[in-house]
Amino acid sequence: MINLFLLAVGLAGLWLGADLIINSSQRVAKSLNISEAFIGLTILSIGTSLPEIMTHIMSSIDILRGIETSGIAVGTNVGSNLFQITLIVGLVGVLVTIKSTKTIIKRDYVLMLSAILLLWLFSFGGINPVEGAILAIIYLLYLYFLSKGEKIVEKNPFKTNYIKDFLFIIVGMTILLFAADFVVDKAVLLSINWGIAESFIGTLIIGIGTALPELTTAIIGIIKGANDISLGTLVGSNITNPTLALGLGAAISGYTVDKYLLWYDIPAWFFFSLIILFFFYKDHRLSRREAVVCISFFIAYALFKLFVLRHLWG
Repeated sequence: MINLFLLAVGLAGLWLGADLIINSSQRVAKSLNISEAFIGLTILSIGTSLPEIMTHIMSSIDILRGIETSGIAVGTNVGSNLFQITLIVGLVGVLVTIKSTKTIIKRDYVLMLSAILLLWLFSFGGINPVEGAILAIIYLLYLYFLSKGEKIVEKNPFKTNYIKDFLFIIVGMTILLFAADFVVDKAVLLSINWGIAESFIGTLIIGIGTALPELTTAIIGIIKGANDISLGTLVGSNITNPTLALGLGAAISGYTVDKYLLWYDIPAWFFFSLIILFFFYKDHRLSRREAVVCISFFIAYALFKLFVLRHLWG
């Protein structure tokens, strides 16, 4: 229980650090007249993915030290994305009708599905550093492609306090670094104490915890009427996590991928994402009934993983 409490403290640190970085980055982006969709797909998706990114980096450092934490790293990534694309989309969709654009559906969502599929293919036999680098490069190319369509113009150069925002970003990064290291250490202890696979801890506990920034950002975006930010952040994060975050971690140390992730979690992530794509594809919106189905997806996934899969596979 003490380790579980300390893990929660570490997750709170990840959330605080990400919040500082997101708010500061968003102020700078808006001052440069960058579109909401671009902010959601890039700046906010990277910012809200920083807990996963830092978790990957610290896990990879532990692997290089001889401490096997691949299950936590990959499990956190997959669990966070599953939580976002099912439960968060569902919860926000119950509150308000989520609208999408043709561009997000035909370009960004399709890339998201492609990234999940590529990650699954790389997972056979483990993800080596070269494959990790390929994933990270794919994201950088995607980022470059998105930036080509933006006209960055500084609107209020004298009213924008870049120094203050830059300091907040540094503080947020520092908090994230220490919190990520703390979370990984406590997760390893929990997996040993409870006698369960690290991937269970990663997908169901840390994965949900590290997805809290996306949940907060999506809800705030809906409240402010910025639907492009809300959906863009969730889709963008589901692109950033399997490419940039996991790619950086795998490029450092390589990852082994256990059978739970390979044959259950990653396929479930792809399957749920594909169905939700069909929901949006019809009329570029998610109805409340479809939002409830999204929530049901996550509940069914979690219950099966906790009470059935664990006993079937040991």
